[in-house]
Amino acid sequence: MHGLGLATPLLVLDHATLLEEHQRFEDAFRVYERGVRSFRHPHDEAIWEAYLAKFVQRHGRSRPERVRDLFEGAVLQAPPERKKALYLKYARFEEEFGLASRAMKVYQDAASAVPAGDRLGVYEVYVVRAKELYGVLKARDVYCQAISGGGLPDEDATTMCVRFADLEVGLGEVARARALYVYAASFTGPEVRPEFWKRWHDFEVLHGDESTFREMLRVKRTAAASAGACVIGSAGAAVAEMDDFRAAPKRLLRACAGQQLHGVVHQCKRTRLV
Repeated sequence: MHGLGLATPLLVLDHATLLEEHQRFEDAFRVYERGVRSFRHPHDEAIWEAYLAKFVQRHGRSRPERVRDLFEGAVLQAPPERKKALYLKYARFEEEFGLASRAMKVYQDAASAVPAGDRLGVYEVYVVRAKELYGVLKARDVYCQAISGGGLPDEDATTMCVRFADLEVGLGEVARARALYVYAASFTGPEVRPEFWKRWHDFEVLHGDESTFREMLRVKRTAAASAGACVIGSAGAAVAEMDDFRAAPKRLLRACAGQQLHGVVHQCKRTRLV
């Protein structure tokens, strides 16, 4: 039927399924192979999905190199919007049947290969898996990669900086966390992401002193000026923020867990986001 030009993706899937029902698995895989070579996006998606799932199920442990070849072929043939899902399946295969180091390499490749809008999603999974498989030091490496050369849009880079800072706070590395806030401020305007500046404000109330709080306000004014917007609005507003900081007892700010202090800190117990 294929020779007559009458094959369709549905016929390929039906033919392969019929062969599988008769325990002719290798013949079924050959049908899938012909199918993915004969069709292109979007007609090949269902064939690739079935082919990869069935082959991994049957040969994931015994023929890992062949599985890798299939995933590489699928990623190469897929349009940009499909690459993320394929890479994540590829990495999961490596975690289950291959090596953790190979899985990390797949995540790294995915982060640079998928469209910019999909990179945050890849890095989110990458960080979690790196931490679970290798520990917090590897998670740090992934965060560094993401924020320094990961090609993330500014908004997503800000998100990663805040999560990285939370990780550092959880490790007691307050200075490192502060450096991340300063770095993110260079591309995060107060008018665009006011929640970022609120997070930094709360961070300094919890972990800083008058000097670091003043520095945060200075950076905030600089960021507002560079964006052509006035965020603080007046010197009086800055003074009010400093008064608010001074009014919060530093000793309680460091010791409280969920207590509210004049509306400045709603919850002092830090939550790690990774």
